[in-house]
Amino acid sequence: MKLFYTIVSIVSLAGFLFSQQDQSQNMFRLAQAFEQQSDFERAHQMYSDLFRADTNNTVYFDALRRMQVQLKRYDEAIQLSTRRFRAQPFDFSLQANIGTLYSMAGKEHKADSVWNTILTIANRNQMYYRAVANEQANLRLFDKAVSTYLRGRKEIGDLFVFANELGYLYSFMMNYGDMTREYLRLLNQNEQQYDFVQSRLAAVADRPEGLKAATTVVEEELLVHQTIPVMRLQMWLLMEGSHYAEALTVAQKLEQLVNSQGQELFAFAERVFRENEFTTAAAAYQQALMRGPKMQFVPAARYGYARCIEELSLRGQQFTEMEEKNISTLETRPSFSGAVNLFAAIAKEFPFSNIGGNSLYRIGWIRYKQMFDLDGALQIFDSVLTVAPTGPLVPEVLSTTGDIYIAQNKLDAAAKKFQMMSVSPYADQDRRTFAQFRLAEVQFFKCNFDSTLSILKPLTENLKADESNDALLLQYFVTESRLQFPEALKQFSHAELLARQGKLSESENEFSSIIDIYPTAPLADDVLLKMAEYSIRLKRYPEALAAYQKLLEEYKESIEKDRTYFKIGELYQFQIMDKQKAIASYEVILEKYPFSLFVEEARIRIRRLRGDAI
Repeated sequence: MKLFYTIVSIVSLAGFLFSQQDQSQNMFRLAQAFEQQSDFERAHQMYSDLFRADTNNTVYFDALRRMQVQLKRYDEAIQLSTRRFRAQPFDFSLQANIGTLYSMAGKEHKADSVWNTILTIANRNQMYYRAVANEQANLRLFDKAVSTYLRGRKEIGDLFVFANELGYLYSFMMNYGDMTREYLRLLNQNEQQYDFVQSRLAAVADRPEGLKAATTVVEEELLVHQTIPVMRLQMWLLMEGSHYAEALTVAQKLEQLVNSQGQELFAFAERVFRENEFTTAAAAYQQALMRGPKMQFVPAARYGYARCIEELSLRGQQFTEMEEKNISTLETRPSFSGAVNLFAAIAKEFPFSNIGGNSLYRIGWIRYKQMFDLDGALQIFDSVLTVAPTGPLVPEVLSTTGDIYIAQNKLDAAAKKFQMMSVSPYADQDRRTFAQFRLAEVQFFKCNFDSTLSILKPLTENLKADESNDALLLQYFVTESRLQFPEALKQFSHAELLARQGKLSESENEFSSIIDIYPTAPLADDVLLKMAEYSIRLKRYPEALAAYQKLLEEYKESIEKDRTYFKIGELYQFQIMDKQKAIASYEVILEKYPFSLFVEEARIRIRRLRGDAI
């Protein structure tokens, strides 16, 4: 019987304790809800009751102190923390936070005293310095946090300790020179930290003052210690500052040091090529090939060099062309024969390979785009599919041959190529969607407007596709005009087809005729934009301006007016070279069309034209 009463008592006590625990948890959740709603007074009262019932609970202590800070009851928070510190005298993190509370209460001298007490007993323990510096940094007392870390470095006797923390603080203080010095300490201690250090410098390298300071400090370091990681940083910083020729000099020094048989120079050339700095890239490719004539990268380097010659030819620039035995001739010929010869040699030496297929593709592209030799280009593209019948080149060849057939007015043949592309196993979803859009364009050129809309429909329903916006625009354009102005739409289709065939003057005349015959058609503003576009390509800038001005003056209700002002700004900026008129055009967009899609880019261009920092 006695045992029975004992068991009943234990069960009753357990039930009471569990009931109390559930009640405390419910109260804590309610207090959290009040805190999330910024009702700090009610949250404070509930946290206070919970802590009073369980003073050993760290969660309740932190919550109560947090509310006292939110309510600016700093003295109460100090008293609360001080009582807890007396019970836990070795909790230096809690002691450091007491210093923070004194600082928040405006008692700076007392805060400094508390923090200095901690540092005095640190006994070279890094955690003590970090605890104090973190509290100071959280208060944005960056100078004090830096002083704390420097004191720790001196007392510990380790020149590399706290380098990461100091670099981070200096970046907040915009002291980019000392920031770079600290990260160089980190790098000199451990070369494996290169990627991290580069990422930290990249965070400030987009600011002119940050890039300049970092570059200067790295150069100073190299005067004392010429290490490979620091030289790599210098090369990268020079490229960030668009000093590519100087960066190449550093790459050459690195190549001599590491003796990678041209690999270092090849990697540099690839990076600079992506930056569209083709003269420097060509030089780097050349030097890489001379140092490693038997390395695996040779085919890619030769292809990269040929691509540089192609791009330089396009820009009318010169570069020494590397022949089989020596470096001699200049690539200045508008025929692009130098680039074509280089690609042909690669294709011959590496047949049935990706590099060979790509080289043939470039020859075909040059014949098509630069020489307008359409039949010759088609023959080359047929060869590409012979040597590279599989892989990502297949949809590219199909797409380009489709364009060529459009240029030859062979619309059925073009449609066949785009259809093949749309089902090609080597085309990803984006390329297949693109092919579908091009099929719709072919139907548009054939004036089969119902078929055009039918093909466009699934594209306009998938808004995630890259072509969905173009599909929506074409769908709207056709729908708007095909019933009321079908003849104007057909004439527009024919004019655009002429432009695709390179007959820009004929296209302009056709567009002009539309304006004369159908001045009230909904597509009239689109016609004027096309006329301006093709006038610019023909370098007839006054005619382009006249078309833009006609749109602005005679089509008051046009939804293309913001685009028109943007195009006028581009014309003044890039072709006529009238900075002030370009700025004036862009400013109209900011003033009259604040919700335009062109606002942000217009604002950026205004700042660049004025020379403002972006």
